[in-house]
Amino acid sequence: MVHDVVVIGASVAGLTAARRLATDGFDVVVLDPNPEGASAAIGHGVAACAHSSTVTTMSAAYGTEAVNEHVRRNLVGMEEIRRVLATGDVPHRVLPLHDHSLGVALDRELVPTLELLASAGAEVRLLGRDETRRPGAGIVSEAILVDPAQYAGALAAQAAHAGADIRYDMTVTHLVRRDGVTAVAARPNLAWAREVHSMLAVAVVDTLGVSPWGRMAGNGAAQYVPRVRFRVAQVPDVVTLSAGPPVWLVRPDGDEAVAYGPKYPASGRGDGVAELERFVTGRLGGTDLRSGTMAIDPSDHGRPAVGASPIPGGFYARGNGRGELMNGTASGTFLAALLLGLESSHQNNALPMSSRLRASARGLRQRLLGH
Repeated sequence: MVHDVVVIGASVAGLTAARRLATDGFDVVVLDPNPEGASAAIGHGVAACAHSSTVTTMSAAYGTEAVNEHVRRNLVGMEEIRRVLATGDVPHRVLPLHDHSLGVALDRELVPTLELLASAGAEVRLLGRDETRRPGAGIVSEAILVDPAQYAGALAAQAAHAGADIRYDMTVTHLVRRDGVTAVAARPNLAWAREVHSMLAVAVVDTLGVSPWGRMAGNGAAQYVPRVRFRVAQVPDVVTLSAGPPVWLVRPDGDEAVAYGPKYPASGRGDGVAELERFVTGRLGGTDLRSGTMAIDPSDHGRPAVGASPIPGGFYARGNGRGELMNGTASGTFLAALLLGLESSHQNNALPMSSRLRASARGLRQRLLGH
């Protein structure tokens, strides 16, 4: 039997793509080397249309068309997040995002960035003087906040309910492309297990960087983000982005708050945590601090590495696009659109007509059976 798609990694990107494809009737298998939830229950749990610093950097590096595409994918991703939240009745909050990621600036200095975001379809405005919680101008947009573990659980459950076969504690060991399909071999992560699970797939989506096409899309060594959870007299009612260091993002989480620092190399993460702790204590009045770091792939000027490989049937999501809520969902929905043939400029990457006809038949059968 030849599956339509094998997804390597039950990450946010992988599960999002699997959910979309399985909902449309495609035969999808997800293989993940980690225990259930470990690959997707990560990140800061905040989704928004874009960050000012990312948009500005990306515009300088690639032009406005890249910015438009980045924002468009994020907006499509936010709609997908809303569908997951509504279907699974997942607890969440929608709060203003106060974006100061370009540093201390005047209103007129932010107008070009504001216009870039608005022209791409984002609903944004300048921060009012009566709203500001810190010196300097800022841009206001809407942010969706979730608990990463709760969202990951709901996303996986919905993908499985749609028909995706999700297998945890399975490590992919071999990939061979031959005669229009990819042979995938995987082993259970058990010391005494000797059996090899083999399957064939028309397309393989790699979100872990274990395939030749996934490894080629990598952008460098992992980076680390300091994180400090703390108690504070007044829990913030907005999400705040800063230029950093020492702080990059502050969000509420129940009756506590969480602060995140900017990305550091492995050698600097200890200093980054210490600086963030001093900021939380001295500037935010935080108490009962619990600190740590999150590993993250580097991105390409803020742009997730996601797309189709020159190797037929190979797709990938790397960089920050494979994991956390915002970029992970945007990457997953884009990959699903590629495979479904919904991206007009990437028609050559769509699944073959035979797969689409089988998916239509499965989808019709599921609807008739009330699945």
